[in-house]
Amino acid sequence: MAESASSTTEQPAPPPSSWTQRIFAVSWLSYFSYYFTRKNFSVAKASFGKELGFDKGDLKVIDQGYLIAYAVGQVGNGFLADVVGPRRMVALGMLMTAALNLAFGLGDTLIGSVLGVYTLCWTLNGLAQSTGWPGNGKLMASWFSTGRRGQVMGVWSTCYQAGGLAAGFFAAWLIGYGWRVSMIGPAAWVAVVGLAFWMLIHDRPSDLGYANPDVPAGLSREELRALRRKAWPLVLKNPMTWCLGLSYFCLKLMRYAFLFWLPYYLNTALGYGDRTAGYMAQAFDGGGIPFVILAGWLADRHFGRRRIAVAAGCLVLLAGALYLYQRVGDESAVANVLALALVGAFLFGADSLVSGAAAQDLGGPHAAALACGLINGIGSIGGVVQGDLVKAMEWHDLFRLFIGLSIFGALVLVPFLRVRPTSHPTAA
Repeated sequence: MAESASSTTEQPAPPPSSWTQRIFAVSWLSYFSYYFTRKNFSVAKASFGKELGFDKGDLKVIDQGYLIAYAVGQVGNGFLADVVGPRRMVALGMLMTAALNLAFGLGDTLIGSVLGVYTLCWTLNGLAQSTGWPGNGKLMASWFSTGRRGQVMGVWSTCYQAGGLAAGFFAAWLIGYGWRVSMIGPAAWVAVVGLAFWMLIHDRPSDLGYANPDVPAGLSREELRALRRKAWPLVLKNPMTWCLGLSYFCLKLMRYAFLFWLPYYLNTALGYGDRTAGYMAQAFDGGGIPFVILAGWLADRHFGRRRIAVAAGCLVLLAGALYLYQRVGDESAVANVLALALVGAFLFGADSLVSGAAAQDLGGPHAAALACGLINGIGSIGGVVQGDLVKAMEWHDLFRLFIGLSIFGALVLVPFLRVRPTSHPTAA
């Protein structure tokens, strides 16, 4: 009887494309939408400061609170997302960031212009925002196998470039109605997407009776918890974790410097008008969108899933693109835009592989959120320090620093150039 029963036991089927497409689309929309309650303050900052009497130093305090909380939250939420699951993590994070942006927009109406309250509100927003990357990284790792991850994550990673572009334009449109509207409007959008995420997402295919990629069928919840407890120390002890984090520190320092200061550089150093500088700066994100797709495709199809090798190559090319931008950026607007797009292409190509597919490969099915959160958290320290570096250095020295950071970021990846993902990277 036992033999007959075992012979009729069927292994779960992989999830159908209708489900993987749903997971991809809702996850992409989720992280795309996080930028609406992240980038809006940079657009509202000038009007907000003038109306409430806050100077540049006050505004920097608010920014720093956000950046520090975001860096710390990435690590903490990396551990937490593996335990509570991405559905709860991301939906709750989106509703929290929506509520905090609403409170920020209504703050002076309710309590007046108190710097400490705004700083606390935006610092808590940094914690809420830090749920997005580890949560969605865990979700994508749970639904897509290592064999497809480079190409899938290459396309998925366009979400944070497209999100930055759309959020900037949306907030710029709303600012015409006042800085409060540019905080409240994005909050409403993010709340709707957060509710949709809760209703449409499942943490893993096995929740619906399908096979989980890269995980043996038939494991109990207790066995999965045991594998997770085994995987976490392996991630923390693996030198690749810290080298990827160090490389991402270099990448995120540069990315946030361009994000926060590029229009200012184009305006004050090269003499372009406010509106022209704002439009030209979009070439940085625009150059990255097609190249992250290409980088993921190259890694999987032509480099045998050696995603770290492709990331290192992008960093070397980034050093060359930065040198080119420094040489030709002041010659004409066309030369500036083309060279800037090249910088964005190589920076985002490396960024998407280091913080996305390579981090997920490292964490595997049981610690993907931890790996994504830890690597992104280390990288976010670069986002914290970039403001002081930009203010302390001349522009030509800053670009030389960026070239050095690109080369250093590639060098720390050299020991892992031959690494390919396995089906169970952390289960050994």
